[in-house]
Amino acid sequence: MIRVERVTAAIGGTVTDLPGWVSGEPLRPDVAARLHELLMEHQVLVFPERTWTPTDLADLGRSFGDLAPRHHDYVTHPDDGDVVVLEWGGERRPDAAEWHADLTYRTEPPFASILEAVEVPRVGGDTLWASMYSVHDSLSEGVRSELAELSAVHDLGAFRGSSWLAGGQAALEDAIHRAGVAVHPIIAHHPVTGRPYLNVSESFTRWVIGHSAPESQRLLTMLFDAINRPDHHMRLRWRPGMVAIWDNRGTQHYAVADYLPHRRVMHRVAVATDRIGQRAPVASSGDSPVDS
Repeated sequence: MIRVERVTAAIGGTVTDLPGWVSGEPLRPDVAARLHELLMEHQVLVFPERTWTPTDLADLGRSFGDLAPRHHDYVTHPDDGDVVVLEWGGERRPDAAEWHADLTYRTEPPFASILEAVEVPRVGGDTLWASMYSVHDSLSEGVRSELAELSAVHDLGAFRGSSWLAGGQAALEDAIHRAGVAVHPIIAHHPVTGRPYLNVSESFTRWVIGHSAPESQRLLTMLFDAINRPDHHMRLRWRPGMVAIWDNRGTQHYAVADYLPHRRVMHRVAVATDRIGQRAPVASSGDSPVDS
């Protein structure tokens, strides 16, 4: 029996007990399936008290699906190349203090992300998540009807700047080529739950197909303001060893950059495919796939 406590009305669950998993061993299929069910319900799962190795994180990711290719801009852990090391502090300013879902400038963004706190500042460095289900449902019926017919372009966003600083025009063009650009519906439907969610972010969404630049800016600004409402959020104050896993479809996250010049070091694994969800029937729109 995996015990989960709900974090907020909109999003998040804290796993208070995870039986059947020993560090260094694969996650049992029944445990992985149950965690997947809970993830579909809560969108974010927090594991507050465990001892993790980089291999544990990668194995946890593999229990859900294939791991994603390494990120174009980050270094990986020396003990496991599937684990990205996110280290900020001093003059190194974090780059995730914006609402975003990971890698939506790709046609197939990763299914899930797993993040472990390795070193955290005494105060600050929290992460927030927002439920895009909740944001969608808060919009008026008329706005939802209008958005249902629209798609938007997602691109590299502010990663352009770090690429330019690293190597000028050639590095910038190479980063844009490797990262790619994608068009996604503004209202998407979750492939497992069937629920509609808002699918634009201030980090990566640039303009609305068929709209002029000013029209796109006005519409997207309205949607970004809706995402910013705390009704849709949860906030996690990290402790070393704490891990969170979230469904990248239907959520966004924001890493608060309020701790400089102190250090914050995190380990991250991206899961490209949802192997368990591909075998699950799609729930009807608005239904919760499990009870907690």
